[in-house]
Amino acid sequence: MESRHPIDWSVLSGPYVSRRTLMKLAMGTGAAAFAASLQASPKASAASALQEPVTGGTLRLGFLNSQIVTLDPGLLAQGVVAGSILPSLHSSLVQFDTDLGIIPDLAEDWTVSEDGLSYSFTLREGITFHNGDAITSADFQYTFDRTTNPDFASPHANKLASVTDFQTPDERTVTLTLSDPFAPFLAVACTRGPGRALTPVSARAIEEMGDEQFGMTPVGSGPFMIVPETYDVGQGFDMVAFDGWYGGRPYLDTIEVRLVPEPSSAVSGLEAGDLDAIDPVPATSFEQLNSNSDLVVLQQPSTMWRGVVMNYARPPWDNPVARMAVSKAIDRQAFVDTAFFGLATPGIGAIAPAFGWAYVDPATVENPQGYNLDEAKALAEEAGIVGVQPVIISSEEIGQRPTEVLRTALTEIGLDPQVDFQQAATFNERWQSGDFDLFLHGSVVDADPDDGHWNIFHSTGPWNTYGYNSADADALLEATRATSDQAERARLFQELQVVLQTDVAAAFVYHVFDLFAHHADVQGVVGIPEQRYYEKVWLDR
Repeated sequence: MESRHPIDWSVLSGPYVSRRTLMKLAMGTGAAAFAASLQASPKASAASALQEPVTGGTLRLGFLNSQIVTLDPGLLAQGVVAGSILPSLHSSLVQFDTDLGIIPDLAEDWTVSEDGLSYSFTLREGITFHNGDAITSADFQYTFDRTTNPDFASPHANKLASVTDFQTPDERTVTLTLSDPFAPFLAVACTRGPGRALTPVSARAIEEMGDEQFGMTPVGSGPFMIVPETYDVGQGFDMVAFDGWYGGRPYLDTIEVRLVPEPSSAVSGLEAGDLDAIDPVPATSFEQLNSNSDLVVLQQPSTMWRGVVMNYARPPWDNPVARMAVSKAIDRQAFVDTAFFGLATPGIGAIAPAFGWAYVDPATVENPQGYNLDEAKALAEEAGIVGVQPVIISSEEIGQRPTEVLRTALTEIGLDPQVDFQQAATFNERWQSGDFDLFLHGSVVDADPDDGHWNIFHSTGPWNTYGYNSADADALLEATRATSDQAERARLFQELQVVLQTDVAAAFVYHVFDLFAHHADVQGVVGIPEQRYYEKVWLDR
């Protein structure tokens, strides 16, 4: 699709793309996803600005998850892990800075052609993987080939689908050619954390370990490296400072990642001093922790959305009347008040409020899925779903409380829902294989709306396991990738939102805030929504 207002894509060249440029070209990188609503922490910790950082010590991080399914960037589908853990283990070509500009990571500079079809990255000198192997352009070629190999089945392969030519003219140069300008390419394919399609992996490590073991004890190129013998799928693992990281040795010696799926246990551990930080903070404990003078709680916007998806392969959920009955049974404001104590906003689509350039205020538009209990009951009768016992699958990443709020809402229209709450690995296996009636699907740690839409709503999307297939939705999604005009992209996403609402591709429900808590003696925490960079963190003890 031709842009109505062609832009000079070369302004996205490095070694720095400012927040101002990203705001003008939000569709170009997606970083403006956060810029419109970035907020300061309610309790700032000033000590880090006044004191010299101290090297050494161990950060005990409570991560609210029962299992981390994989740490392989090419396979990782857990968004919270991609934002919270992956940036410590894996560097990528570029990254966001605290002002939400794009800055170098493994690439020290890059150029983008005026037509947006050519990207050329210049790698830093002397960069290595954790095993000591030098990182060269050949490692990016290996990563590209691996990610795009159909047999590998990476959920991120679609981000590289427009790459028609991949060249490595020398050891420090990576050059890509695209068939068409791909608006969010830098953000969704090249950034540290969210854009993991081209995050380099060690060929030697994979050949020695195999894909499965590599996913548990990866050899990356980030500021910390995993200690293989500490890895326990249900307990966590340790990460130690990588002396060979290009940015210099991190201040911390060790990060102990402790998996704490029970929110109350995580909160108690933080308050008792057994944990130094917890991620994410359960909304039910926000006020409790925020009122504790020994703690700092970060509250930031997020790119997250969730909505109820219903399995088209399992009647009656192939019936749009049944799906609309479910949607109209949900009072979104009451839902976020009850499930998240107001630390979320009601959702009418998959465009999160953080994407200010595309987001539509729910108060300004009509939502065909809007709450109307009388209509919901009538639709439930019409669809013949009164008395049906759908199984709602869930996990700690979604949370027990929102799942129970959903179950209660559905009982109001005569359903008898059953909740099957599972550990992360089982839950991921269930929804990825399409073995469910319904669940609160969604996306998080998105660098552009493309992340949270294509994967779930395109007919070929890797996370569209519930069978949604719409020629209109596919065409609109493909058009959002093809145009370089910000206003046009926004219009297309908004038109898509109406299609998804009408089809009840999902019963859209909420967008939660990004919440992170730590002890006041933990200094240097970087306030980038949904992303944790620990290399500058130090302990004031």
